Amino acid sequence: MSTTLTPSDILYDKTYECPVCYNKFTSKAIRTGKNQALSSDIDLYARYAVINPILYDAILCPNCGYCSLSKNFSTLLPTQIKWIKEQVTPKYKKRNFDTYTSINDAIIKHQLALVSSIIKKGKFGEQAYICLHIAWLYRDLNALNQEKIYLNKAVNGLKQALETENFPLFNLDALTTSYIISAISYTLGDYTNAKTYLSDVLYNSNGKLKDRALNLKEMILEHS
Repeated sequence: MSTTLTPSDILYDKTYECPVCYNKFTSKAIRTGKNQALSSDIDLYARYAVINPILYDAILCPNCGYCSLSKNFSTLLPTQIKWIKEQVTPKYKKRNFDTYTSINDAIIKHQLALVSSIIKKGKFGEQAYICLHIAWLYRDLNALNQEKIYLNKAVNGLKQALETENFPLFNLDALTTSYIISAISYTLGDYTNAKTYLSDVLYNSNGKLKDRALNLKEMILEHS
């Protein structure tokens, strides 16, 4: 007899130490292998059986206000720590968040992560990745105008990252990033840009990404 999983079955308290103020705190994290992906949108926004992992991906130090995606929370240079202490912490107002993160709270945390990334002069790709998460969260709220604002920020940052930075970008290789740029451009009605970034994917990818690229190509051709 199968058992339906609940958020409490999948989440656990993970301990972090803030690299800025050395405060130790816990934040909810998702147990590996417990949360099944069911489907994904055209731009690879994955839909899960129980919990959207993005809800718990922005880690906020409740003491000093430093915030970052979980993948690079502890990765700060001494100069970046100095900038956070000088420009983030003095303006930070402590917030109380519920045990289980809502979409609106996740947006707030990702926006704080974006501020920290800008202050620490993070890479274009990192900031674009955060913006992409924010756009997807607004999609879940059906807030189309806000979604488009952050999709534009994401696509511009990803393009700059492809031109100037090394890959992979977190879990995205260069071809997957090109595909996402094409998919976002298609969503925003920029079919010329969509075709430009899709061409490299069509020639150099294989497997599921190639299949997605071929499907996207057909969708683009219908509008151009």
